[in-house]
Amino acid sequence: MTTDAVELQRISTSASLGLTAYRSWAQQARRERRFNIARLFDALSAAKMARAEAAFRQLGETGTTARNVERALSGLEPEALATGPVTGTSLLARELLGRARLALAQSRDLRASEIGDLYVCTSCGNLQEGKLNCVCPICGTVPEAHKPFRAIEAMGVLGPHAITHFLEHSEDALRKLAHHMDEGLLEQRIQADEPSFKELVGHLVDMDAVFRERAWLLLETNHPDLPPAHPPKLDAAVVYRTRPIEQTLDRFHASRKQTLSLLRGLTSAAWHRKGFHELYGEIDLIHQGNWVINHERAHLIELAQMRHDLLAAIPHDPADELDASVMDEIVEGE
Repeated sequence: MTTDAVELQRISTSASLGLTAYRSWAQQARRERRFNIARLFDALSAAKMARAEAAFRQLGETGTTARNVERALSGLEPEALATGPVTGTSLLARELLGRARLALAQSRDLRASEIGDLYVCTSCGNLQEGKLNCVCPICGTVPEAHKPFRAIEAMGVLGPHAITHFLEHSEDALRKLAHHMDEGLLEQRIQADEPSFKELVGHLVDMDAVFRERAWLLLETNHPDLPPAHPPKLDAAVVYRTRPIEQTLDRFHASRKQTLSLLRGLTSAAWHRKGFHELYGEIDLIHQGNWVINHERAHLIELAQMRHDLLAAIPHDPADELDASVMDEIVEGE
């Protein structure tokens, strides 16, 4: 192997490990509701991906699709070389991660004033912060070929119809998830430090009210500052643990009915009314709709897993298992 090939192999190994680390850390940041830090990790992962792919191609490892299929079937065995640090390897990455460390030291996420929109060159992996005005300074790739990681899109890019459609179907999914589960199972905590099924459903009731309040502010006031306080955390949902599940589901029904009444029939202009959020900067109702769906979908998946684990621990009728239609409602909102 030539010196150039050795260096390319080292880059490929280093970048591949780095992107895995950043991607895993992004998922953890989302679980901890540090969404701007998750966006930073996502951008850093994409930068590593671009570098790894560029090195992989230069090594001649990418051929025609027919050849690639044959190589995949035969089992690709690249030579992994020893490498140095695989994360925090650029000045900008270290600066951004330093800002994240300061924010976390204060038990919070990065604020909008502390991290701008991020862009990754898809050719070489160069990372830039702020408005993109010119070609990549490293390789000359045009701005249009950069992958954006914008705060306004970080929660998702569903439009008004898809947002409303998902919110309309959440209650059905919740009721099917709770079906054939007795009250004792629903208030059982699988782990002592984790919420019960009932607490998670109650948390979704509380979060729907928060979303509706924000939606009302965006629709009825001119460029409002949305409340900077964090939404209610799971700890606050402990009050739901001893309540009958039907009572909590009825509360969800009543809350969601109000929310949908507020959203149905809105014009495109209404969905794009602007407000300011301390963490996300200038946002609109579409951003907040994606925010609540992002949150709700994650907990619906958690509830599905919880149902499976609780039923698996006791004798039960196989007919009580979730069918594909319930999973469609959870994942797609359909």
